[in-house]
Amino acid sequence: MALLVGHIPFYQQIFAIPGFLQDPVLCFGVQEFNGEASLDGKKHTHLAEYFATLGLHTTYLDHFDPRAELRYDMNEAVPDSEHGRYATFIDIGSVEHVFDSRQCFENCLRMVALGGHYMLHTPVNGYYAHGYHTFHPHCLRDMLDLNGFTRVFEAYCTMQGEPVADPSLRRDVIGWHVARKEREMGRFVCPQQGNWAPQYARKGTGG
Repeated sequence: MALLVGHIPFYQQIFAIPGFLQDPVLCFGVQEFNGEASLDGKKHTHLAEYFATLGLHTTYLDHFDPRAELRYDMNEAVPDSEHGRYATFIDIGSVEHVFDSRQCFENCLRMVALGGHYMLHTPVNGYYAHGYHTFHPHCLRDMLDLNGFTRVFEAYCTMQGEPVADPSLRRDVIGWHVARKEREMGRFVCPQQGNWAPQYARKGTGG
């Protein structure tokens, strides 16, 4: 997957969040710099090369890419030995390509160390046939809130990087979410789309 020029401002904002970039780093997917894209004015092939200039050790996770050190199928639970290992977890746009998004999200959150950060970059509108899923922002917020994370950054943009204030009003919108792990996880809690509950409540009371 390519890191585009138009997305550089979002990466710069996120990487500037206090405490976000910590060792060790796990990248879900191998992200290459596309064309003239750069985070420091220098030419790097992929994100791990850039992180190396900051003294950070990066591990790649990808089921298919032979460059990845971890080749887990994220439809299945990752080994317990991977839980809490990574201070910075960056999903560069991979979760939408995994069929079992519930298991994939649980894996991602469990692999984040206590006090560490999880960054998610994924489609929230449009992107027909890009992946298996497009996620409603409320789903992502609720999933993080219910499982011990505090959200610290949220933004939206087009494929080209144009900021979007309301993702419901545009097509092919990417969501950027960052959250900090505040407590150890117990059982993974799945969100419920409770905004429909009042309608059923009114029907039940004859409203």
